[in-house]
Amino acid sequence: MKLANLIRTAAVALCLAALAPSGQAQAGTPDAQLLRMYQPVTRFDPEERFRPTSVQSFLADADLERFIAGTWVVADSDPEPGELPGPGTGIWRLNQDSCTPTLPLGGLSCYAGAWDEGSGSSVVYGRVARTAGRIVLQYWYFYYDNTYSYRYPPSDFIWQAHEGDWEVVNVVLSDEGEPLLVGYSQHCLGERRDWQQAPRWDDTHPIVYVGVGSHANFFSPGVHPINLSCLPPAAIQFFLSQGLPLPADVASASAPQAGQDVTRIAHVDDEVPNWIAFPGFWGELEYFHAPGIGTLPFRTSPIGPAYHAVWQDPLATVATWPAG
Repeated sequence: MKLANLIRTAAVALCLAALAPSGQAQAGTPDAQLLRMYQPVTRFDPEERFRPTSVQSFLADADLERFIAGTWVVADSDPEPGELPGPGTGIWRLNQDSCTPTLPLGGLSCYAGAWDEGSGSSVVYGRVARTAGRIVLQYWYFYYDNTYSYRYPPSDFIWQAHEGDWEVVNVVLSDEGEPLLVGYSQHCLGERRDWQQAPRWDDTHPIVYVGVGSHANFFSPGVHPINLSCLPPAAIQFFLSQGLPLPADVASASAPQAGQDVTRIAHVDDEVPNWIAFPGFWGELEYFHAPGIGTLPFRTSPIGPAYHAVWQDPLATVATWPAG
C-alpha cells in the first residue's frame, strides 16, 4: 500500500541537494549524514505498479499466521510492527488478507489497488554496518508485492508472484569515508561494480534501474538475463522444453516524472525496530504460472532483512556477486 507517486529520480534533484552535500564523506561523518549523502536514485519503468513502501502499510492489510500441525492458523488479524514474534517462537508468516497471488498475473490488480489505498509514507530502510576496515551503507527496499511477467508488457502468459519483496543496495566505503564499490540485489544473487564505474547522480548518489515486477536492481536500463544459478533446474528445463528463451528482467530508461518525493530514510540495525527480529515470511506462498502447467506453489515468500546473508556478512556476500 502507499502513495502512488514518490521516490527518487533525477526530478528529485533539488530535494536531494537540500538533504546532503555532494563530495566524499570524511572520517567520523555521522551515520545519518552518510546515508543521506549516498542515498540511491531509483528509476522505475512505466509498467511498474509498486514503489518502496513502509512495513507499517503492509502490516495494516496482513494477518499474522502461525504454522501449526501442518496448516497456517491466524494468530493475530491486526498485527503491530512492535509486537511481531521473535526468533525461536515458531514458524510464522504475514499474509495479506484481501488478495492472493494465485489470481491471474499473480493478483497484481488486487495488490496494486491495496497498495494505492495505503496511507504510509515512502520509505527506504537505511543501515550502517562497520566491519573489516570498511563502512557498508545498506538501503533496504520493501515492496508490497512481487509479480514478475515473462513477457513485456506484463501479461498472464508466464509469471511468478509472491507477497512482500525485500531488495537492497549496498554502498561500500573505506573506514576513511572513500566510496569503493556498490552492490545491487538481483534475485538470489546480485551484481557489484567499482564506484568509479557505477552510474551516479550528483557524484555520490548511485542510480538504480529497477526491473519491472521483480524489483531486481541494475546498473543500466535494458533487458537483463536472469542468472542461471537463480533459476531452479525444473524451471530451466521447462523453458528449454518449450523452445522458449530463458527469462530476463526489463528495466526502463524512461525519463523521471516531475513532482516526485524524496524517499525518507528510516534507520534500522540489529535490534531496532522490533520487527527486524521477526523470523517469519513476509507473505504467503510464492506461485509460478505457465500454459499447460497452471498455477502451482513454488516456494515461500521472502524472509526479513536481518536473515539475509548480505545483512549478516555484507562484504563477503557482495564479493560473491558477479562484477557488472
